[in-house]
Amino acid sequence: MNKHLDEVFGRLWQHGLKLRPDKCRLFQQEVKFLGHIVDRSGVRPDPEKVKAVQDWPIPSTIKGVRAFLGLAGYYRRFVAGFANIARPLNSLLVGIPATKRSGTQRIVWTPDCKASFDALKEALTQAPILAYADFNKPFVVYTDASHHGLGAVLAQVQEGRERVIAYASRSLHPSERNDANYSSFKLELLALKWAITEKFKDYLMGAKFTVFTDNNPLAHLQTARLGAVEQRWVAQLASFDYDIKYRSGKNNTNADALSRFPASVIQDDPDTDAPAIASTAAVELTPEGSEWEEAQATDPDIQMVRRYVEKQEKPRKADRQAMSSRGQRLLQHWKRLQLRHNVLCRKVMDNKSHETHYQIICPSSRCQEVWRRVHEAAAHAGIDKTLVSLRKNFYWPGMEGEVRQFHQGCAACSLQKSRVEPKAPLHPVTVSYPLEVIALDFLSLGRTADEFPYILVATDQFTRFAWAIPTRDQTAQTTVKAIWANIIQNFGCPTRFHSDRGTNFESALMKELCETYGVVKSRTTPYHPAGNGSAERFNQTLLKMLRALEEEKQNFWPQYLAELVHAYNNTVHSATGYTPSFLMFGRHLRLPVDLNLAVGPQQPGYLVGGWVKDHHQKMSVAYRIARDQMKTASFQQKRHYDRSAKALPFLPGERVLVRLRNKRGRGKLAPWWSPEPFVVLEQVGDTGLVYRVRPEKGGQEKTLHRNSMKPCVLPPVVPQPAEQLQEPETALPVFYGFLPTAAQGQVNVEPLPRRSTQTNRGKPPARYGD
Repeated sequence: MNKHLDEVFGRLWQHGLKLRPDKCRLFQQEVKFLGHIVDRSGVRPDPEKVKAVQDWPIPSTIKGVRAFLGLAGYYRRFVAGFANIARPLNSLLVGIPATKRSGTQRIVWTPDCKASFDALKEALTQAPILAYADFNKPFVVYTDASHHGLGAVLAQVQEGRERVIAYASRSLHPSERNDANYSSFKLELLALKWAITEKFKDYLMGAKFTVFTDNNPLAHLQTARLGAVEQRWVAQLASFDYDIKYRSGKNNTNADALSRFPASVIQDDPDTDAPAIASTAAVELTPEGSEWEEAQATDPDIQMVRRYVEKQEKPRKADRQAMSSRGQRLLQHWKRLQLRHNVLCRKVMDNKSHETHYQIICPSSRCQEVWRRVHEAAAHAGIDKTLVSLRKNFYWPGMEGEVRQFHQGCAACSLQKSRVEPKAPLHPVTVSYPLEVIALDFLSLGRTADEFPYILVATDQFTRFAWAIPTRDQTAQTTVKAIWANIIQNFGCPTRFHSDRGTNFESALMKELCETYGVVKSRTTPYHPAGNGSAERFNQTLLKMLRALEEEKQNFWPQYLAELVHAYNNTVHSATGYTPSFLMFGRHLRLPVDLNLAVGPQQPGYLVGGWVKDHHQKMSVAYRIARDQMKTASFQQKRHYDRSAKALPFLPGERVLVRLRNKRGRGKLAPWWSPEPFVVLEQVGDTGLVYRVRPEKGGQEKTLHRNSMKPCVLPPVVPQPAEQLQEPETALPVFYGFLPTAAQGQVNVEPLPRRSTQTNRGKPPARYGD
């Protein structure tokens, strides 16, 4: 805070500005400034001023129209297409001199004026929050022109989503409305020049930005044949660093709406990759229309296959060979392809529930956006779980491979690598029904603004259903209250509670709770957390989801805890093949992501008696499948775990990363491994499990277990000058690849130590060959 104040006061002093103390407001969450509300999220109109516009009576004189347009126009940067919305009102002022006498002149109030008047009020009521510009990031500009006016949007990708910084629009001058003088290309170029060199010049000068336009010839501006006027405009644009990209009108609705009337207010975070850029509302898959139909219309492969599906005529071999590989792969599902409400879908049957549902064929331009929404809604679930969630509603050729590529590019996932567990024989716990065994554990994340430093974690070992309850302490009284209020009261009494030997779980109060409700209490062996594996595993998953939150949200993690656990409970678990919610409640929950992705419910109708019978049969089958799959998963896990119990050894000179152990409190949200590489000096003992290491840049040596290290793939650090290196004669070289200068003479440069593999395990580097 002091640093920020020093920077502000320093700038003011630098430019010779003074502040009046009684007008200064420090340490505020938000402030009013010149009719605006300014806070950390952005800038929005002052609600008091907006209410004045809403309560404005219908004007009857020229003066009244000017006063209304003056107040509403002050907030035009918040209104998409302001010029076109206000055009009927501005037409009342055409030819009227700005004198006091003219202000009393009566006006003719037409239906168009009434519509414009009401539209401006409505637009200001729904005005979005405009983001602050970040001049360290590239900008995006959307432009469009019509015979009604010019429109532009200045936006920027911030925190993974595109946010609007400012809207701009204006009406055409009389000469510009002449088709003989201004072709569509010339109008589009005018909109481009006006937006960049006039409206957004202060933002774009010296910055790199991209312009999106729905005029294809404009994308080839550098090679186009231009007239004298157009050449002057291009000369004005020469001082800006930009790229022009074409986007069809239906996908360029950001600026397209601004240049037409009636105009709708665009949200503050238009999604450039969603089926409709300017709309964030979900569109149901209904006969009245679907945005998925429009999205599929832009995909040539889907359109070609669709034509054959509409004719119900399978293409001939020659026609199939003329298609792209993607189109040919779609035709491999010919018998499953159907049109539902004008959207091409694939009909599939669930192998477990034997229910039929339809997957939307996702256009290639929308695949990554669909994956991102599902992946983030599932709290950055793994590849397999994300694929299962996607396949509930979507399909496209090469889906699994592309999802794996998308996952590799997810920054939040790539930075969170789980720790190496101790290698010991595994003894899985066998369970047969819900609430048979509930594993308990405490997770400590440090104090937050809400004073909740701990999380009581509980997992049902059959359904994998999880609870995460923030608490202020770990006392026995808090533990028992949380278990009774969140588990027993809402879900009934489990058969057994399983936990470690913490004093809160082994207290007399916990014992009394178990005796009262007939619950058996079991515990792990001392110093062996793997004995409570299901709780420990969910702890890792929960921490991974919390680390995936934005940095500012991590300080308020209790506010997002319920949403993250809800996402986990509604994601398919690899051990059972079902979502924990389905096995616990006997039905699939309808989630917000289903609404956002425009997927309607697909549940058949039942009478009560029929539903009970069908539900009982389905759950019997589901429990049997879950038990069988858990047995198979446990066997495979044990075989895999025991097979990899012996870690590959490290060789002297090998570069490694060291496991961070000081992760108390909110440090658990920090990375797993040290950012500074270490170098292995020697192996301690004959077991191959303990090593002596030291930092690559020099420093204190450490003796570490094999499980606390992993191979380092980071590039070597730049060495210090040779005279500053004071190495013992017996020490191993640290800075591999260090080449001496000519004055130091020539030396033999030895190769880097190779990583141990199955073929060279235990073999020393070449320098030890003799």
